[in-house]
Amino acid sequence: MALILQPPPSPPQTPTALTSLPGLITQYLQPKCPRTPLPVPASPCLHCSSNNRNRRIDRKRLHAFDDVLLIVFFSHARYDVNLDYYRDVYGEWFPNILFIGPRSREDKGFKHSYDVLVDSYESDEDLSDPQNYKMAGRMAHHMLYTALTQHPCYKGYLWAPFDALLNVPRLTLFDQERFWYHSFAGEYTIPVTDGNYNESRHAAPVVIGPDPEVDWTAGWRGWGPDWCDPHVGLKVCYPAFLRAPAPMRSRMSALFTNGTTRLIGGSADTLYIPGRYREVFAETLGLFLETDCFLEIAVPTAVHLVTLKGKGIQFVDHWWIWYPPFNATFVRQKWAEGYEVDTMHTFHWGDADADGEWRGRPQHIYDLRMLMKESAERQGIAWP
Repeated sequence: MALILQPPPSPPQTPTALTSLPGLITQYLQPKCPRTPLPVPASPCLHCSSNNRNRRIDRKRLHAFDDVLLIVFFSHARYDVNLDYYRDVYGEWFPNILFIGPRSREDKGFKHSYDVLVDSYESDEDLSDPQNYKMAGRMAHHMLYTALTQHPCYKGYLWAPFDALLNVPRLTLFDQERFWYHSFAGEYTIPVTDGNYNESRHAAPVVIGPDPEVDWTAGWRGWGPDWCDPHVGLKVCYPAFLRAPAPMRSRMSALFTNGTTRLIGGSADTLYIPGRYREVFAETLGLFLETDCFLEIAVPTAVHLVTLKGKGIQFVDHWWIWYPPFNATFVRQKWAEGYEVDTMHTFHWGDADADGEWRGRPQHIYDLRMLMKESAERQGIAWP
């Protein structure tokens, strides 16, 4: 008869940090996906009635974006008050902000040396030659790629430049499981004002490009609003597009470009990426980063390559403006005309004095906070 050996009984276990109730709670609450620490945590409100950190925590009552990483990019290293004011305003609603730019932010005391994630890839600027016009932000999507690959574990990622205004109450209405982008295939987010289901009452969406099999560089006349630039345009981007998996390209053709092979172009100033798409989007964007493909072709095309029409995109009313007012007044003007504004670029945190010197204007901070309250009332939603 075989003996069945039994392990000796375990001795009575003394509660430890792991087996005691507080230890078990702590273990349970630890995130399953550890996040990379951000360069700088949320800072106190510098221009509020009190700059005490505890008071700032008490003031925070909006939690819609607690699990979203806001990626704020700088094409030029123009930090200073632009970064300080931005964090002061949006840090109240976005506890996780990653500032990324082409150089570190240093002063004589190195006080700010580490509050910007540095990504200097192809960030040089040379506008002297119209035949090879090198804008500093032409490859800013490398910053987006860096942020996505180095900072996993968020429910979603909101990408915007430092000089874009975000209508935060409106953005709380968006579905964080879908892309947010000003795509012609995007679905409008409700509630909307009367008439805003009509596409003519919205900001212009991205556009479908010309046939990439044609060599459009032949008629190129220098930098301009077309796809023909031989250095960063369609001719450069198309080989990267062809490296995307064939099923992905076929799906994009069927859903978005009427059965034709086309790339998509337009502003890449505001984009939300659901966390579940982080890896596939970064991998797809990486194909274009192996070329010199321009930001405003690479990003829109990557969005439409990875998403599904019926499930994927909510339309962002993103306005790209060339003329003043470059502040909250623009939003109020569009409201008066019956339009909605979810985001807008360019927003200025300061102005030039009579002597031509640029200075930050703290009044824009207060005006933005008032604008958010007005927007919440306009949408009929509660606002802290």
